[in-house]
Amino acid sequence: MIYSFEEFNFYVEIAGFKDANFEQADRYLKDNRKATSQKVWVQFFNSALIATHEHLYFAVLNALYAFKNHVNISKNPAVETMLYASSQHQIQRAIDLIGLKTGISEITVVIIGETAEQVKAAFNDLSAHLHVEHCDNVLDLTPEKCALIKQAFNITPSMIKAAARGRGDDLALIDLVIEKVALLAARV
Repeated sequence: MIYSFEEFNFYVEIAGFKDANFEQADRYLKDNRKATSQKVWVQFFNSALIATHEHLYFAVLNALYAFKNHVNISKNPAVETMLYASSQHQIQRAIDLIGLKTGISEITVVIIGETAEQVKAAFNDLSAHLHVEHCDNVLDLTPEKCALIKQAFNITPSMIKAAARGRGDDLALIDLVIEKVALLAARV
C-alpha cells in the first residue's frame, strides 16, 4: 500500500516479503543506492521486529519531520527511518537491532519517493529482483513475534498492562513501540 505524506511531498510503500533471500536483498540495496539519483530511497527491516505497518508508518513520519526541521541524524530518509524504527541514535546499532542479517527470510521494505509512480516502479523492480511475491502477513503480530519485540525494545509486562487499558496486549505493544519511535526525537 502506498501512503501519501503530502506535507513533505513524499510517497511511501511499506510491504513485507516471505521466503526472501538475504543476499539478493542486500545486493539490491547496494545496487539501488548506486543507481538512484536520490529520488527513491529503500530500506529493509527484519519483519520479526516490526510491530505492524503502523510501526514503520510512524517511523517514516518522524524521519520526514526530522529532515523538515533539520534535526536528522543521517543523510537520507531511509536510514533516518531505520533510526526511528529502532529507536536508536546510532546507525550501526539500528541495523544490528532491526536490520537484515544472514538467515532472515521474512523482510519488510520501506520505499520512499517523490512520486507514487517512482515508489511503485521501485517496488516492482524490487519484487522482480527478489523473485518472491510480497506478503504483508509478515507484518502481523504473533505470540513469538511479540516476545521478540518486547525483548528488543525493552518492553516489560507492567508497561503492557499500563498501556492496554482493556484494549488487548497486542494493541498496547504497538502503542508502546510507536511511543519509543516518537521518543527518539525528544532525545536528539
